[in-house]
Amino acid sequence: MLNKRQTASDYMDLLNKHCKDIDEWPDSWEIDECDVEIGRDIVKQFTPFIISLIERDLSKKTIKIYKNYLWALGGELIRQINEDESERLLSARELILKHVDDGGGPYWRHANDEQDSARYNSVCKRLFNFMTEKFS
Repeated sequence: MLNKRQTASDYMDLLNKHCKDIDEWPDSWEIDECDVEIGRDIVKQFTPFIISLIERDLSKKTIKIYKNYLWALGGELIRQINEDESERLLSARELILKHVDDGGGPYWRHANDEQDSARYNSVCKRLFNFMTEKFS
């Protein structure tokens, strides 16, 4: 469990320990050249949520599952802004909250089956609850 004396650097070290490739996510989502910048902002919005999972002492396997579904969500959000250019005007937070709610996330076209889709939606719901509880 993290304590109050942890620094921002400590949190980033923990994040990188559990999500080594998180800095590569924006590039992996890129459809258009300008997607990388919004992708970085999406990662910044995901980061406190991931850190909260680490703080709860969830297993590495569980955190990896969350991480994988958040990566999928980020890709779907980038797809959304490429389908509707007006959404590029939204902040990353606004974009996430436009497409993620207490029912789940945007359609994930790469889900393997209904169970995979249900897990993805569960992670999206938890992200939504985390984001809205922190800022409500």
